[in-house]
Formats: sequence, C-alpha cells, structure tokens
Amino acid sequence: MANQIQRVEYEGYLADDPEMRFTPSGAQVTNFRMGSNRQYKTAAGEQKKETTWLKVAVWGKLAEIVSMYCGKGAHVIVEGILRVGENGGPTVYQTNAGAYASSYEVTAREVRILDGKKTVGETTPEASPVGDEDIPF
Repeated sequence: MANQIQRVEYEGYLADDPEMRFTPSGAQVTNFRMGSNRQYKTAAGEQKKETTWLKVAVWGKLAEIVSMYCGKGAHVIVEGILRVGENGGPTVYQTNAGAYASSYEVTAREVRILDGKKTVGETTPEASPVGDEDIPF
C-alpha cells in the first residue's frame, strides 16, 4: 500500500527558547513549543479565540538554524508531519483554569522564520499569543 499525503502547516509564536541537543549517533535535533491562534464569531455573535499548542522537533542543519535564529516570541511557519501519541491522538491536559485542551506534536520538514530572535532592547511583538500563564506544558 502506498503512502498517503500527510502534511500540516501552522503559523505561530514560540512559547520559549528552542533547545538543541545531539542524539547518541550525533544527529542534531531542536525542540520548541509554539502557539497558533484562531479567532471566530459564534452563532450568537460572540468573539472567540482558540489556541492550538504544538510541540515541534526539527532535525539536521535546520535544527541548528532554528536554534541560532529563533527565541521566545519568534514568529514562524512550521510545515511537517503530525505525530500522534500512544493513544493515536494528541496529548490531552487540563489547564490551570480547569478547562481541557490538547497539544499536538509535529516533526518539521520546513521552518520559515518570519520574525526571529530578539536582540537586547527589542521586545516581542504585541500580537504574540504567548504569555507565561498560557503555556500548557
């Protein structure tokens, strides 16, 4: 049986600085968390905001580039494949407010850096959806 198309693409902001490490075989991997917002109106006209949280793994030379040029609040577009948990779905957790939410894992094939690491004195853009109280994991 042939492989089918499996591809996800998300735009969002890094929740914290990426972490680069090396596997025992010497392969580079960088992990980071990101949040992506969607806003919509309900049938009653109420404005709602929904955040999807992703854990992202980047391998090889791209892992080094992400580690060097991205930091907390960096604005990126990630394209890759969705990795499911042991139960075949996303990781489900309970927020501090008591609501249930989920986190997905993506193995990135491409990371486009729209606004990278900040230099001393620079601030994160106001549009960034990531606040320390919002980070679920």
